[in-house]
Amino acid sequence: MKHFLIAIGLSVLLVACGDSDMVTKANNGDAQAQYDLAMAYREGKDVRKDLPASFKWLKEAAKGGHVEAQYEVAKDYAVEAEGQRVMARFGTPNAIKEFSRDYGFAVQWFHAAAQKGHAGAQLELAKLYFAGWGIKQDDAKAKEWAE
Repeated sequence: MKHFLIAIGLSVLLVACGDSDMVTKANNGDAQAQYDLAMAYREGKDVRKDLPASFKWLKEAAKGGHVEAQYEVAKDYAVEAEGQRVMARFGTPNAIKEFSRDYGFAVQWFHAAAQKGHAGAQLELAKLYFAGWGIKQDDAKAKEWAE
């Protein structure tokens, strides 16, 4: 029964996406297809908007080496970390721990995209080095990535 429901769900997704080839490629590890599917979910283009599904596919594309996906995943983690930072200022339990963890992930993905020449990722990485968020504060590395 479980496999049947998964097959039905996948069929609905294939029809909803209008591009069964993209879904098949994404499921088979094609980073570009995973990125395209993530953006479709993020924007609600040809599918119902689904931010958790978008993030799932972005992470898969990022792991597959897709530079723009790496940048988008890093931005998502940075936004989440900023929210945790604000909550920590108001004494929300566990916010400091979550803040550090999310910025750590942001640094990881900004670094991956920056090494591939993504200018936005390089600038964001420079800012994180300068502020010391998610990584040890380092003015020299901040300057290096900003140039």
